[in-house]
Amino acid sequence: MKKFTLGFIIGGIICSAITGFAVEYAVTANPFPIKVDGAAKSIEGYNINDSTYFKLRDVADAVGGFTVGFTNNTITISTQAEPPEPTNTDGAITIYEGQPRDNRLAREGDIFVKADGTQIVLKKDEVTGVLGYGQGVAPDVGLMDEAGQGDAKTYGPLEANGRLITGKYGLNSVGKNVSDSQYQVNIFTGEGHWASEWSVIGQYTRPKEAGTEIGEISADKNYFWDSMGWVLVAEHPEYADIFKVN
Repeated sequence: MKKFTLGFIIGGIICSAITGFAVEYAVTANPFPIKVDGAAKSIEGYNINDSTYFKLRDVADAVGGFTVGFTNNTITISTQAEPPEPTNTDGAITIYEGQPRDNRLAREGDIFVKADGTQIVLKKDEVTGVLGYGQGVAPDVGLMDEAGQGDAKTYGPLEANGRLITGKYGLNSVGKNVSDSQYQVNIFTGEGHWASEWSVIGQYTRPKEAGTEIGEISADKNYFWDSMGWVLVAEHPEYADIFKVN
């Protein structure tokens, strides 16, 4: 188990006045190289009053061993290295594109049948660990969603860029509960993942070079350039009119 003593910055540095006294901090970029187990790492740091601070998520990406999230105005940290085994042990299922189903989250080994009859055996990507990444499928679209409590329940299929609100299906391929989670589908590739899975994908696949014009699409068609940075297409389908597909 790696042990680190680090200062974390979660937001910006704020100069505030409290009871009439102004408090100011001298903030400079960290000038020192950073190594993790002897390997150089590029982590943006800040020196404030002779102490060095790092963004929590940057440390998680560089060090590993934990993940960082933000849900319901709460910063969440998970040290769970591997998702626990699912509680149900039923075998592989066949999932038909666009057809509602009342079952469980998709798993590795399930068969996804596309509208044209093409059959794809779902697997986790070797680099990201995300189920179905690079396979051009959205395996959990059509999953039946349960809303309400007690006897007052309604059901409807999970749609592209929709939201489950019960969490009864458990954990997705990166170990995050789907309760109140967004399921986002790329309008160009038809590939869909939970928001937490797209976040992991972004850690590995976000383009390194800046775009040249607003709306420019990355080579893998997963990102568009908005002048400030690369943004996941799946997160903002409402901007489809500015996308420029080569």
